Amino acid sequence: YLSAEYFAGGRIRLDTRAAERAISEHIARPLRLDPVAAAYGMFHVINVNMAAAIREISVQKGYDPREFPLICAGGAGPVHGAMIAAELGIGRIVGPRESSIFCASGMLRTDLKHDYVRSVARALPQSGSGKIRSLAREMAAEAGAALQRERIGKSRRRLRYSMDLRYLGQYHEVNVGLPDQALERSDWQLVRELFHATHDRRYGYCLREEGTPVELLNLRLTAAGVTDKPPLERQRRAGASCEGALKARRPIYLPGRKGFRSVPVYDGDRLAHGNRLSGPAIIESVNTTIVVPAGYAAEFDPVGNCVLTRRSRG
Repeated sequence: YLSAEYFAGGRIRLDTRAAERAISEHIARPLRLDPVAAAYGMFHVINVNMAAAIREISVQKGYDPREFPLICAGGAGPVHGAMIAAELGIGRIVGPRESSIFCASGMLRTDLKHDYVRSVARALPQSGSGKIRSLAREMAAEAGAALQRERIGKSRRRLRYSMDLRYLGQYHEVNVGLPDQALERSDWQLVRELFHATHDRRYGYCLREEGTPVELLNLRLTAAGVTDKPPLERQRRAGASCEGALKARRPIYLPGRKGFRSVPVYDGDRLAHGNRLSGPAIIESVNTTIVVPAGYAAEFDPVGNCVLTRRSRG
């Protein structure tokens, strides 16, 4: 899937023969496999493992990954993205134009954030409780001082409170975000209802009807300072044709055919908003390679992201 001559825009040459020897010696021969089958087996296991990790962290929080697009960060992310999405039943994959520096780009566009916590360890009150409100004001003052040192004006400060809650007798807690003014109004019944709903979404049940007491473990505050963001350059819409970006053809392994097939290779740095192509194909940029499998269409959005959409389950 990677070009030995164009890795990092051609600045780094990959040694294909050395890779073949390593796989043959250490994987294929001990397992009595064909080197190509061994190489694809490695690729497949990697994708399945990553899909399992995504499934675990999303389902644990009560989310179905099939309801979301998969964003492929990292220079290697778009090589694996469609295969991981297929394992999860995800129908849309987004490959950012600057995927190899996605984290660094995100840091330039994120707000400043500070997290504070105070342990409380008590039953969630029925009414009143000045101690909890006092702790909230204490954390807010600490957060305000930190944001002031960072020269964040009051109009750009955002405070979000949450609580770590659990049912009496449980050993794990659930973090529940609190609406504005919930603490000042001591609206603990609303907090209970939010906890029941969050617990039900995450674990598939709640103990509202049983009247099980709710315990408060920690009061948390996330204080954000809104910063100026560098703008995303938006492109004018071009035509759907990608012929001007076609650079070559080369054989890649297609698992559905269990063999190699020559596919078009496009210059990703020349593709623009509205350009559309169908897989199987390869899109090469200086900083990443996007694998577009058979059954997928790829289209570039106004800010240069490559969006893969599954056309069929082939």
